[in-house]
Amino acid sequence: MKLYETTILIDSTLKSDEMRNLIDKIGNFISNHGGNIVKVDEWGKRRLAYEIKKKQYGYYVNIRFSGPAALSGLLEREYRLIDSVLRHLTVKIDPLVLKSEEESAKARRAEAGEEPWEEVIPSEAEEDEEAVA
Repeated sequence: MKLYETTILIDSTLKSDEMRNLIDKIGNFISNHGGNIVKVDEWGKRRLAYEIKKKQYGYYVNIRFSGPAALSGLLEREYRLIDSVLRHLTVKIDPLVLKSEEESAKARRAEAGEEPWEEVIPSEAEEDEEAVA
């Protein structure tokens, strides 16, 4: 299974419940065709640099998922069938990009003064104390 990221630009004139239904529909499509959604990131309503289908605003959604190679083609076809989707882009994510994202997230946490999460391995003395209790 390969890791993909798809960004879609949805017509911002849709009502919030219609937009939620559309995002859920896309998520269900991915799941029904052998994919697994890793993260859904809604960027929100933004002004477009140029009009698309006579629209000046769009609602951006980014979905990261893993799935078989054929899924990206099926997803692109599904986007073309949905009139509310103004633009879409699906790309395969390189493992090196994931590694650099994790490193930058650790650096941001360190700058913010947060302690990085570490797994605590109990010592043998603590295990003996737990067994006695």
